Amino acid sequence: MLSKTERQFVRDHLNSDLHRLLLSAGQHPDVRMPLVVSQIQALHKLRDKAPAWFRFDLDLPPAVSVEQASSEATALYKAGLYSGACMADLNGGMGVDTWAFSRSFRQVYYVERNPELVARARHNFDVLGCKNIITEAADAIQFLENTDRRFDLLYLDPARRDAHSRRVMRLEDCQPDVLGMLEMLRKKADRILLKTAPMLDIRQAVQQLGTVCRIRVVSVQNECKEVLYELAEPGLPVDAIPVEAVALGPAPNSFAFTYGEEQAAQPEYSEPLEYLYEPDAAVLKAGAFKSLATRFGLHKIHPHTHLYTSVDYRPDVPARTFRIEHVVKYDRKAVQEVLQEGRANIATRNFPHSAPEMRKKLGLKDGGGWYVFGATGPADRKIVLACRSVLDKPAA
Repeated sequence: MLSKTERQFVRDHLNSDLHRLLLSAGQHPDVRMPLVVSQIQALHKLRDKAPAWFRFDLDLPPAVSVEQASSEATALYKAGLYSGACMADLNGGMGVDTWAFSRSFRQVYYVERNPELVARARHNFDVLGCKNIITEAADAIQFLENTDRRFDLLYLDPARRDAHSRRVMRLEDCQPDVLGMLEMLRKKADRILLKTAPMLDIRQAVQQLGTVCRIRVVSVQNECKEVLYELAEPGLPVDAIPVEAVALGPAPNSFAFTYGEEQAAQPEYSEPLEYLYEPDAAVLKAGAFKSLATRFGLHKIHPHTHLYTSVDYRPDVPARTFRIEHVVKYDRKAVQEVLQEGRANIATRNFPHSAPEMRKKLGLKDGGGWYVFGATGPADRKIVLACRSVLDKPAA
């Protein structure tokens, strides 16, 4: 816990050079400088990630724990999906998810095996006014074995780092071992919510988990953050499971489908038309490549290029939308004749070169008002699409 003097020091030096602060430790004998710098680093990360936790009276864990914590946006989204009498967060960590769930359940258990994190969380929940949270210093299996309670919901976000702090993705490599405790989880709750790494293959996870009844893929500002699996008996066949891609932001958007619908979809293909749609990261991770096109009446420009086009503007598509100004061949002179500013925001889709390689080949600087996509188009041609953003509004 920080002393009153240390908390004031954090407040006074929030925007100071942290390296210099560490070097000046001898000038401040009443301040535990490494601990204070750690608090400042955590606050820097929380400013945007969890604004409600950007407070000087909280006892924050090291920055690495803050990085692994859910964002406020995703935590509140999850908490808004469920409600009831009692739930448990079985790998509480920093406690952002627990804090969010405490708004939806009358009683919430925060379970964490790290005693230091438990002590910090207990203090922070008190400061944040969360009177309905019970903190338990125990690992998930130990907690479930020792409780007679049955829960409305069990939530588990297993740690995705091994004993050497290396990142892992497979369910069997996470801590706690989700697959090894599935039977116990099902005995203690009717519904189980599991959060996994975005890189984990969804179909593989469904096969391993066995009783999945819903999948949600969540992005924030077009960055995929979480894949959520809801487990409940008896589960559904993989092609019948409802899958929802959720894009959180100023204007939240979502797209729901099934893998059966995706498999059956037969989109139309065409040359680039008036508008170009780059699907949100959640849609791409969820795998709604063909069903997105058929649902919104869009054309794909190539079977393996996940860019979509239409004559008329479709404002409800969960995608960044652009007006196509020019379609040119992948040639330095041709592109520079169009982009006389000499700069553009570049992305590639199903293209032999990466965005940095493409920028170098075309001799373009980064930034400006142009958006350039290198893509494989009809007849496997390599094309360059020079676009302007519609900024979520129909073009005049």
